[in-house]
Amino acid sequence: MRDAGCVETAPARGNRVVLPPPAPNMLTDVRKLQRLDTWRIAQDLAYQAYLLTLSPQLSKHFALIDQIRRAALSVPANIAEGYSLGTTPQFLRGLKIALGSNTELYSHLIVLARLDILPTDEVRPVIDLCDRVIAMIIGLIRKLSQRSA
Repeated sequence: MRDAGCVETAPARGNRVVLPPPAPNMLTDVRKLQRLDTWRIAQDLAYQAYLLTLSPQLSKHFALIDQIRRAALSVPANIAEGYSLGTTPQFLRGLKIALGSNTELYSHLIVLARLDILPTDEVRPVIDLCDRVIAMIIGLIRKLSQRSA
């Protein structure tokens, strides 16, 4: 089957596919992403939330573990994806998706705290970090929305 021409394909060499080298500005974009406070703090949130799910007390709550992990990992991933697309509207879209995932994570963490499966002193710092990331994402959305208006 032939490709419709909308996807660039890499030339095949024997059994290997040889990809072109990454564009020079791609590495620069990644370095800029790493300087974005919102993304860095979201990475920390994902890490802390994931660590909570490794607790033996939570091992029987498969659905809750899965939902916390998925929501937590998608926050920095959506920020990065929107950022990498290179336009303000696409970045705003990624931030809004990340905000949705973050509020979903917040909801799961509140349920976790209410169920009293883990000690409050373990869950509360992650909830506070979640609040902080929500505020940072909202601030970034507002700033970018004003700039593009």
